[in-house]
Amino acid sequence: MLKRHYYYLVAGFADLIFDSGKGYTEMTEFREELKTNLQPADYSLLSILFLPHDNNNFVAFSEGNTDNWDTLGSYSISDFEEQKRIINSILREENILPDYMVELLAADNEDEEIIDRILIRKKLTEGYISLALNSGNRFLEKWIRFDTDLNNILAFINARALNLNANRYIIGDDPFAKELIGLFNSGKDFVIPVEPEYAPMIFRIVVENEFLERERKIDLARWNIIDSMTFFEYFTIDLILGYLIKFSIVLRWKRLDPETGRMMLQKLITEMEAHVISGDFNVKN
Repeated sequence: MLKRHYYYLVAGFADLIFDSGKGYTEMTEFREELKTNLQPADYSLLSILFLPHDNNNFVAFSEGNTDNWDTLGSYSISDFEEQKRIINSILREENILPDYMVELLAADNEDEEIIDRILIRKKLTEGYISLALNSGNRFLEKWIRFDTDLNNILAFINARALNLNANRYIIGDDPFAKELIGLFNSGKDFVIPVEPEYAPMIFRIVVENEFLERERKIDLARWNIIDSMTFFEYFTIDLILGYLIKFSIVLRWKRLDPETGRMMLQKLITEMEAHVISGDFNVKN
């Protein structure tokens, strides 16, 4: 299928510099510009990249804590409330939320017991990944595969460091995810996988001791992989999808400084220690 070309839209994009967010518009404003200028089918592809924000809002809604609603999500509090009404309706009505959210919301509606928050977040992430992998867009499929592998390596390393059960954090049942779980279960020593080809590079990055430097190198790896994926793309939706991800990286580093980095690290440690306290530890000695 021939891709649409957005000559005037792309020509107006600002040049992105990795570690400088000065002078750039905010994401909400940029997203509105894209919504105005993209064909609906292409904008639907772009909206998939915002689903992690909706996943955060799903958790907030399920816990009855919507004070800090993530405005980068596509769905409002009213949408979630309406979806809950539809689930409880006797008459068949069209769903508002993606199918994976509807399934989880229906299960949440039936089960009043304590929810396994780690499992819920894992299922939400898997739903987002599945939508991207089945989007029919080659860039999204390649990007989500890379980003999932990267996050699974991070989960693998963090689980080993904190003696957690990596099976609960590694996403998916693809060959690489299974290989990481096998390496984790095999014991203390392991050989770094050589496939996919970027795996050795990611492993070298994620063992970086200085937290903020590790984050910078991880985002640089994301930046570089996007450049390689869009090298031959000109004015297409694939180029725009890659630009959007790079734009989010730029805005992230606009807000980061050493003090923020220390806070991020402490938050990560606190959250993972909480899982240990609640019993989410590695059963192996």
